[in-house]
Parts: sequence; structure tokens; C-alpha cells
Amino acid sequence: MKPPQTEPSLLFRLVIPATVIFILTILALIASLFGDPRAPVSQWLEAYGNDLLIWEFIIVLAIALLAMTVDRWRSLHGIEEDPIMPPQPTDSDVEN
Repeated sequence: MKPPQTEPSLLFRLVIPATVIFILTILALIASLFGDPRAPVSQWLEAYGNDLLIWEFIIVLAIALLAMTVDRWRSLHGIEEDPIMPPQPTDSDVEN
């Protein structure tokens, strides 16, 4: 298993912005319900909002699953290459 001090992989870092975009799209769709229906943004969201949400959800899901798969693969290969050994006591650790 990877030590907790390691940095997250690039894929885990990509999940956050993809999720933020997904949430902002949801909020924009909600805001367009309360706005002027003749506004260009409201009309565009009315026409393409559902498709946009579906594609964003698929992208977030794919990145998250890929990140977990890559992390698991790296963990398994890390165990095979460099097994985790318990720390060996030194002379300074032993109390008299």
C-alpha cells in the first residue's frame, strides 16, 4: 500500500475540476429556470443542457474509475517491487 504522504495521481486531480464543472452546469440549469426564458444562455441550456449533463457525468465517472484502477495497479506493483518491511529497532530505540 502507498504511504499516506504520497501525492495523489493526476487522474485524481482531474476528478475535482470535472466535478466542479458538472455542479456548475446543474446550478446554471436551475438558475435558468428562474431567469428570462428568452435569454440566449437559457435557450442554449434548454436545448443542450440534458446532453451536457449526461456527457459530464460520463466523463466524471470515467475519470474516477480510471483513477481508482490506476491507483490499485500502482499499489499492487509497488508491493511486488518493494515489499513493506516493518521498521527495525535501532540501539537508540531500545531502552535499558
